Amino acid sequence: MGATEDGFDDLLTSIGFGPWQIIGISATLLVVAQIPIHQVGSPFLNGPMSFRCSPTPPSEELSRVPDLRKANGTYFNNKCLEVPMDFRNNIASISSNGTAHFTGLASCPYVEYDTSIFASTIYSDWHTICEQEYMRPLYQMVYNTGGLIGSTMCGHIGDKLGRKASILIGSVGHLIAVVLMLTIPSYPIVLTMRFILGVMVSVMLLPSWSLALEVSLPNQRSLVGMLMGLPYSFFTSVNAGVACYLRTWEYILAVGICPGVILIFLVLFLDESPRWLIQRGREEEAIQVLNRAVKLNKSKLSTPLDFTVRKLSQAGTSSERRTADGEETSSRSALRELFRYIRSPAMRLIIILTTPLWFIQSFLYLSVSINANNFTTTSPFLYLALTGAMDASAIILSTPLATRLGRKTMVFGGMFGGALFLLVEQFVPTDFGWAKWVFVMVGFLLIGSAFQVNFIYGPELFPTEVRTRGFGFLNLISQAGFVCTPIVTESLAKNVWWAGGVLFGIAGMLGSLTVLPLPETRNMPLAETLQDAENRMKKSEDKPISDS
Repeated sequence: MGATEDGFDDLLTSIGFGPWQIIGISATLLVVAQIPIHQVGSPFLNGPMSFRCSPTPPSEELSRVPDLRKANGTYFNNKCLEVPMDFRNNIASISSNGTAHFTGLASCPYVEYDTSIFASTIYSDWHTICEQEYMRPLYQMVYNTGGLIGSTMCGHIGDKLGRKASILIGSVGHLIAVVLMLTIPSYPIVLTMRFILGVMVSVMLLPSWSLALEVSLPNQRSLVGMLMGLPYSFFTSVNAGVACYLRTWEYILAVGICPGVILIFLVLFLDESPRWLIQRGREEEAIQVLNRAVKLNKSKLSTPLDFTVRKLSQAGTSSERRTADGEETSSRSALRELFRYIRSPAMRLIIILTTPLWFIQSFLYLSVSINANNFTTTSPFLYLALTGAMDASAIILSTPLATRLGRKTMVFGGMFGGALFLLVEQFVPTDFGWAKWVFVMVGFLLIGSAFQVNFIYGPELFPTEVRTRGFGFLNLISQAGFVCTPIVTESLAKNVWWAGGVLFGIAGMLGSLTVLPLPETRNMPLAETLQDAENRMKKSEDKPISDS
């Protein structure tokens, strides 16, 4: 491995773990805490509500008698009207009457919503029913599309501007987008802000994740990386409880983004990654940051810090860094860098295999998470709360197992086993509802374990000089899987009841096979350069021979 890699890990070990690392890790935790309300909050924010269409405003007598309106559950029939063509062109806006809302839709001029589960959602506020039903999946898709676009940007932002600047840009943009989404009553604005939220979350997430890993001690990196996912699980369950109490999408969203407000203030005390500063040739800034780390952690170093940093900067990675910086002035630098990595057998194998792996795991994870409205129409709050609990359990259980069994074993076992449970659930009779809940939740537990381990495994596969961009590429593929999720959960699963489970099972089993040829990274120093990645791959290939 490169001298810089081993030397910087030794330096971190000398500094020790303390308040300096806690600040950087806390920033990542706050970034992660904001994601659930956007990623898996659609069953609450955009949850479907049973409705009844009418060509004219319902009578006031019917509106005043709730028992007649419910009519043993048959009043809200979710059926659109067949309206003559001449009537479609002569719909005039008339004030709403009682609980009926004027929609302007030809097949549903007036609509009443069943408010027994939700007081209001985006679904009811903008009437994404009947001929506007196609608009409902857009709410989830535009967010993940924004995340996909953001993934193409965040790698460059994180590597060029730094981890701290990326977190600041993303957190401020995220807060502005939410405020506009809550204050401007327009569905196009809602979708636009959702797209921007996807971009901003990606701009925050990947650099902050890299920062937390890069400041952690080598022997604690796995533990820190695994536990960083706990805020996502915790706030998934918290959002379910908040939604069960508030029942109105604006209030639920406002509470869900509270961690983002705290994050903006925490960034003021956040230091840049010294590992990144050294990679960029900014030795003086790295020395200042590391001096602050020594003071906060109350450490004592045997070697002067400025001497150690300059020695690290002059190691083997410095020549590659200068070459890369020189190439950036050329319009063909990006293409050259791409060819440079494609020519590397190790990186070529990593890119080819991690692409389907991250697409499938993300598709499975989000599909199960937001499938509450298909799996149960009466307990979406319980469903999301349990998925949050299962996700937290996956992190707690997989953290010690990943350090013992390795990344590859955990990812393969989690994806294959989870897919098998989801497939078997399709054959459980509906009379055994408890058994169906068990199979779905255990399947999600296993998939969540693989998903969490992969968020450590993925960045570890790439060298430091392109780690953020490599992780950004994986997140881009992950977002592509997220974008495709509503196609199955909102369309296919509603028309063919068994299609979702069968597709989840087969995809998960096939995806688990892609991890087998990849190198193991457990208890290994982070690769700093392309040559380090090549050496690691060779050692991984030689290991079975030496062991035997």
